Amino acid sequence: MATPSDRTYYAVLGLSRDATAKQVKDAYRRAARSTHPDAGGSAEQFHDVAVAYETLADPERRRRYDQGLGGSATGRDKPAPRPPSRTSATAPGAPAGDDEAFQRPAVYEPPFSPQQPPVIPLTLAGSQVHGTARQPGFLARLGSNGGSRYDGERRTSALLEHHFLQGFPAARLVNGLRFGDDAGTEAGHAVLAGYRLAVIDSLLAPPGNYRWDGAALRRNGKIAGEVRIIESVRRVQDLFPECNVQAWLVLHGAEGNPFEPIVDYPPSLDKSALTAVHVANPGTLLRELRKFLGGGPQPYVVQLPVLGRLLKYAER
Repeated sequence: MATPSDRTYYAVLGLSRDATAKQVKDAYRRAARSTHPDAGGSAEQFHDVAVAYETLADPERRRRYDQGLGGSATGRDKPAPRPPSRTSATAPGAPAGDDEAFQRPAVYEPPFSPQQPPVIPLTLAGSQVHGTARQPGFLARLGSNGGSRYDGERRTSALLEHHFLQGFPAARLVNGLRFGDDAGTEAGHAVLAGYRLAVIDSLLAPPGNYRWDGAALRRNGKIAGEVRIIESVRRVQDLFPECNVQAWLVLHGAEGNPFEPIVDYPPSLDKSALTAVHVANPGTLLRELRKFLGGGPQPYVVQLPVLGRLLKYAER
């Protein structure tokens, strides 16, 4: 019986040879969700889906691939070339524990060689930090949160670089992302590790009592500014269906204490919900990021296609 890797890339995505670009994208979203290791699939299945999409979504790659298949778009397909073999370091298995995530060197997917170059330049793939905080203009800094966000993002970037990335070789930090023309779909940072993606925004937090109910942040009982990350994380999940996406709003206290301020949650709030947003101080952020990113399937893997797409959103 043929394995997924023995089938054509069209068959992997459940498509015919004459599928449109939109049909390829829609099929990929469905397949990525169903084969994702966090959703009960396997790393091998997900790898096949990712490789198939990267080939069929690019017009030139698809043209060359179709030439290799031969026959017509409606004819019987020949088996697809088997994707590059996976090393024992990326063999499917149970999710890695935190210790494994923070000890193993980075492994790149899909694999590359002199005969098959990586999908993004190695200088980008090997760097753990990309982009910078977006400095707001003068008028934006006069707004209620413009300067607070920028100053908070600088603190968060430094926090992640010095206290998180150095012990996590496969983690990749991308700063200053914009996911469209709408200012409501921006994110200060994204951290990618394995099949999981953390989206992070930042604010400077004056002293007080903070409470997060999943929709609004309150300080001393009053709304404490606009929380834009709710819209952003939903947009990111839509753009990256192959990833398990979670979001954090980190509050930096004026005193520089990593465990201030303390944020209260109502008992009924489901923090594990899809695209949940967590509000935390810097110390709690580091602990929760370590658990989320380090506890997923194969956290030591750098997903090069995902990283490449993230970098495009940081260039806008």
